[in-house]
This record gives sequence, structure tokens and C-alpha cells, in this order.
Amino acid sequence: MQRDTLIAIGSGLGSAVLFLLVLSGNPVALLLSYFGHLPLFLTGLWQGPKRLLVAAFAACSALVLLGGLLPFTVFMVVFAGPAMLLTRMALVVRKDQNGNLAFIPSGVVVSAMAVMVATVMIIITGTLTAEGLDIQEFVSQFLSQIYSEMGVPMTSDVQGLIGMFKIYFPAIAAVSWLLMLFANATIAQAILVRAGKNLRPTPKMASFALPGWSLFAFAVAGFTVGFADGSLAYVARNVAVVLAVPFLFQGLALVHGQAARWPQKRMILTVFYIVAVLSSWSFIAITGLGIVEHLIRLRGKEPMTRSNEEDR
Repeated sequence: MQRDTLIAIGSGLGSAVLFLLVLSGNPVALLLSYFGHLPLFLTGLWQGPKRLLVAAFAACSALVLLGGLLPFTVFMVVFAGPAMLLTRMALVVRKDQNGNLAFIPSGVVVSAMAVMVATVMIIITGTLTAEGLDIQEFVSQFLSQIYSEMGVPMTSDVQGLIGMFKIYFPAIAAVSWLLMLFANATIAQAILVRAGKNLRPTPKMASFALPGWSLFAFAVAGFTVGFADGSLAYVARNVAVVLAVPFLFQGLALVHGQAARWPQKRMILTVFYIVAVLSSWSFIAITGLGIVEHLIRLRGKEPMTRSNEEDR
């Protein structure tokens, strides 16, 4: 018991150190800071939510002592809070449709986390707007200054990029945050599975399915974009982008299910992800595919697999 507590405290302090690397300004340190969730997920998915709470408390205490309330607040909102919420949901056991005990489906967890991130984004953008800050103008001026200092000529392509960033900056930041949450949780689960310490089996990607309300939430945001204007339309547009992320995973699940029908599954998926990464519009198409899959169930009631081998 004491050993587990010490490990949890150590992981919390490790997460706090990774979080503080942002302040160093070093590119390598900045890259490492993206893995600030990893020690927390390792603790939570191995020792459970209670030990994760110990880790979060240790990290927050250290940050209060070192930097005061500001780093504590940012860490709680960006790191500790989401990690505790995701871990708690991932380890909840309930009865499935057949009356058997099962973990909450990963699709429900992903959708709930997207809603959580969207809610935080609404609160932050709403607060900044209420304080009189024009987010689009601020982002535009900031990026223009950065490009000017770098000596980059303000061509039409650069101006178009700045225009895109100022329209979707809250969504870009929120989606990056959401994807890093999922990436860190996935890495932690893979490490724990390899060590035989995981509390939950790794969900099959080909079996990933979103709850019905996920499309309703996305539709409400899209409807608001179409009928609102000004700040409300701006926030709704960015919320819609965040709530589209679960459908990206739904689209990827369809691809995994199709690939599992072939003996060369790994090669097919490798080629697919290489092409997807190289194409700037591919993830939009995959998200659209995920929405279509959610509506008409292209996979049917069961994922399309050649066998019952676990598809990760």
C-alpha cells in the first residue's frame, strides 16, 4: 500500500516536471511537455482512480509551492482534471445489453471527453470575449508579427493560412489537446498491457462505436452556426469542429474493420495512415465517412473482421 502511494506521488511529480518544461523555451523540452498526461494515465490505468487522485494532489501541491495559483489552475484544467475524468470513465463497469458486466464502450468515453473539451473551450472563449478581447484580431496580429519577425513574405497563401487560424484557433487548440489526451492514454495502456498491469483490456478499434447522442450534439453545434452570427457563430463553429473528432475515430474504425477482412491487414493500414498523414484533406474525408457510418451502419451490427483476433 505504501509502495503504491509512493509510486503515485512520484508519477504526479513527474507529470508536474513535464508540465513545467513548457517554460524552458527549449524545443525538445516543449515536445516532452506533450507527454505530461502520461505519468497520470500510467498511475490511473494501473492502480485506479484513487491512486491517480494522490498523483494529481502531489503534482498540484508542488506547482502551488513552485509557482503559485496560476500553474496549479492550468495543470488542473489541462492535465489532472481530464486525466481523472477519462480514467474514471474508462474503468467504470456496468451491464451491457445482454446483462453481462462490461467496461463502458470506448466510443462513449471519446464522445464524453470531446464534450468536456468543448465545454472548457466555450467557457474560455466566452470569458475572453466578455473581457473585450477580439480573439480573431488577436490571433491575426500575433501570427502576422511572428511571420514578420521570421522574414516570411505576406503572400496570399500566408494570409490565407492566417485567416484560417484566426477563424479556427480555439478549435485547433482544443482538438490538439483532445488528441494528445487520447494519445497519452493509448501509450499508457500499451505499456501496461505489455507489463501485464492493465486494469482494462484494450478496446478493439474495429468495434469502436459512438453513442447516439454524439451526432445530436454535433448537429446542435452545426445548426447554431447556420442560424447565429457574431461571437455565437464563432464559438459554435469551433465547438462543431471539436465535436467532429469522435466521428474521425468512427471513420478510422470503419477502415480498421474493412482492413481486418484481408490477410494483409497491417500492410493495408500502414499504407492508409501514410497516405492520410500526407494528405491535408484526408482526415476531413474520414470524419465524413464516420458520420455516414454512424447514420447507416456500413459495418452492420458487428464489425467486419476475418477472425475474432483483437484489432488494435
